Amino acid sequence: MKFIPYVCCGDPNLEFTEKLVETLSEHADIIELGIPFSDPIADGKTIQQAAARALKNGVTVEKIFEMVKRLRIKLKTPFVFMTYYNIVYSYGKEKFLNKMKELEVQGLIIPDLPFGEDPEFEKIAKEKEISIINLIAMNTPKERARKILEKEGMFTYLVSVSGVTGARSEIDGKSLEFVKRIREIGPQNKLCVGFGISNAENANKFVNAGAEGVIVGSMIVEMYSKGKTPEEYIEEIKKFSQGFKKTNKN
Repeated sequence: MKFIPYVCCGDPNLEFTEKLVETLSEHADIIELGIPFSDPIADGKTIQQAAARALKNGVTVEKIFEMVKRLRIKLKTPFVFMTYYNIVYSYGKEKFLNKMKELEVQGLIIPDLPFGEDPEFEKIAKEKEISIINLIAMNTPKERARKILEKEGMFTYLVSVSGVTGARSEIDGKSLEFVKRIREIGPQNKLCVGFGISNAENANKFVNAGAEGVIVGSMIVEMYSKGKTPEEYIEEIKKFSQGFKKTNKN
């Protein structure tokens, strides 16, 4: 299975984020770098609080770019940015994509930019060989899902719950049926499931239902936010990420 961990950049500081990304890169197929935004509508309490801490501590887009530049000297792991459209628009759409190209960040997830809403932006991204990673939700109509799958880049992000992000201990059967349904539409597509995955056992259920990989975010944030210094949890996070690579499709 593909393991795609999410990291909220700057929580609690960029020095820790850098160390965390290096640790996760040993087992990650792709790393999702979250650029904090003040109104993260797709995120639940855990990542909302992480974003708020990062912004309070002075993280900026430029500081995140500088961190990625340092990481790129050491790591070849594929990166994707996850942020909101206001961040990209305010920075300058083409300027943002140019910076991604320079930093070798291969993909971009923007939850509040619906598929097909900004064709000019999608065109520029394609010209720069940057993958816009689109989301399919449980209530996405079949024909719209098909069109999204036809434009697939690095992978297609399946939102496994009707709600926001957040670690969940159990998986609803409807979520598994959703993955199976999308797999039938696109047998060759690279489907990765996010929202609510908290352990390798549940991740494997999604893989058995037809997913190629999983995105895990809130659980990682929870692990280093338990009261001690975040650095004390690096080894625990390392073992956690190893578990996903030991889990294979049955």
